[in-house]
Amino acid sequence: MTEDPVIDEEALKGAQRLIRLTALRGTPVDDDRCATCRYYLEPEEPLAFCWHEKLQILVGADWWCQHWEMP
Repeated sequence: MTEDPVIDEEALKGAQRLIRLTALRGTPVDDDRCATCRYYLEPEEPLAFCWHEKLQILVGADWWCQHWEMP
């Protein structure tokens, strides 16, 4: 029998706030996507770390946020 996971409510609220503030989306905007952003560390990978100073989280290659910048 496995136990239900414990949810860190404060961490969840922080992540939700970050998503709202950065307009993080799970879909690209036009041809702009995380994999083509200068802050996406491994463009060839489907998931990679975004090192933008205001984000710094694991993101998907096809995601997009307002901090997108050309490499």
